[in-house]
Amino acid sequence: MDERVTLALPRPGPGLKVLLLVVAILGISLAIAYSYLPGGQSLFLALTASSDSVLDGQVWRLFTAGLLTSPARLGHLLFTLMAFYFLSPDLERRWGTWRFIRFVGIALVAGFLLSIAVDRAIPGGPAALHPRMMFGSTAGITAIAIAWSKVNAQQTVRLFFLVPVTGRQFFWFTIAMCLLGLVYPDGVPEGVLSPFGGVLVGVLLGGTPSVVRATYLRIKLALLRRQAGAPSVPLSPPASGKTKSTTSPSRRAGAPLLRVVQGGADDELRKRRPPKDKRYLN
Repeated sequence: MDERVTLALPRPGPGLKVLLLVVAILGISLAIAYSYLPGGQSLFLALTASSDSVLDGQVWRLFTAGLLTSPARLGHLLFTLMAFYFLSPDLERRWGTWRFIRFVGIALVAGFLLSIAVDRAIPGGPAALHPRMMFGSTAGITAIAIAWSKVNAQQTVRLFFLVPVTGRQFFWFTIAMCLLGLVYPDGVPEGVLSPFGGVLVGVLLGGTPSVVRATYLRIKLALLRRQAGAPSVPLSPPASGKTKSTTSPSRRAGAPLLRVVQGGADDELRKRRPPKDKRYLN
């Protein structure tokens, strides 16, 4: 029997296609401008994020910085595109395009905000915690890896195309890589704390339903149950002093509000209809 081994690459959805296209165009064009065009370096720096610029009101940098790659390293661009490509199609297929795009955007912003918060809380800390300019998609990639491992805990993926690991093992591998960034901070232009923002978003917003969505539904259900079980306001007694019963006289006490009638409404009406006079049947 002839057995053939085929390699099936994941098919990206429309949201992932746009994301890959934007990252590729920005990466190539800004690399050219940065190296060969006057003012190219200023253009690149204007799209990066820093603590001072964001707090001065330039909040758009939180979004543009997450789409940038290093203009001096082609490997950074290739790694970013590959990392987005291999895990994102499954999530976009499960969630839909808009939820996937929102998820990546929130993760990128959360990573930079975490770095900025630590920069303000510990102004004199190590330089790795306070990069002068922050850019890169590590927070978004980390969030995708965490979310994918949650919904595919038992599924096997080949790490570095060689080592088979389950989704549960891949979850802890992603955490380990974030911790390794604390030891080797030069490879994380977003700041070493930015990936942990992606971990937080992946844990809270990944899954179906997500932790945030499930918590919201529990709170909403608890409020609805409380409203349904609240005692009704008693009616004012009549002028004669006798208390008027609020129970309908057509329903005995303790009887259910609804009653299932076998055979439907037509059979019930037929039973209640008086019998026809047999004299007029012939």
